[in-house]
Amino acid sequence: MRFLRPLLFLALVWLTLLIFIEAQEEYRREKPDQSKLVLYFGSLVLVGGVAGVAFVKIVLPMLGDAVGNVFFNPNQQIEKSPHADAVSAMARGDYQEAVHAYLKAFEANPQDTHALSEAAKIECEQLANPDAGASILEQALGRDWVPEEAAFLTSRLVDVYWKYGHKVREARALLLQIIETMPGTKHAANAQHKLQEIERQLATED
Repeated sequence: MRFLRPLLFLALVWLTLLIFIEAQEEYRREKPDQSKLVLYFGSLVLVGGVAGVAFVKIVLPMLGDAVGNVFFNPNQQIEKSPHADAVSAMARGDYQEAVHAYLKAFEANPQDTHALSEAAKIECEQLANPDAGASILEQALGRDWVPEEAAFLTSRLVDVYWKYGHKVREARALLLQIIETMPGTKHAANAQHKLQEIERQLATED
């Protein structure tokens, strides 16, 4: 049954082609038989219409399945996002569990700086515990990192100190560190911008 339908469609296409060839031959005669031409034309319309319906009903679904199998193998398991549990916990409003899930993701992949950043952000914004958020990043920065990742984590720690912990001078010291160690980079430029804001804030406090 699986192969019968494609064969039926091919038979209809072949029959349409034969009728078309016969009609052409009759038309090219010196004195074509008009009744035959009308018969051929009617047959072409009928068989061609059936072939068109067969194409929509048979061929198109088969092409769709074939294209789908190229991009998705139904027997292949979908790879789970490493942050799926954390996102699910956030959606439930279980913020402590979300922090735990992000830290677990970091344990599984020690290069996952995004997980650390999100865990610290949740501690600050959802759990109102900037000290815990700062501790996450401070402990992480005790490890060896490539300069780009170290600058990213340091920048996140600046945000925790400045925006949530109100430790403006500590944040300023970290920004100066980024500017000094990574001159000419986007991290240094961002740090310089934040430093200007902090300097203005300190000036008003003094």
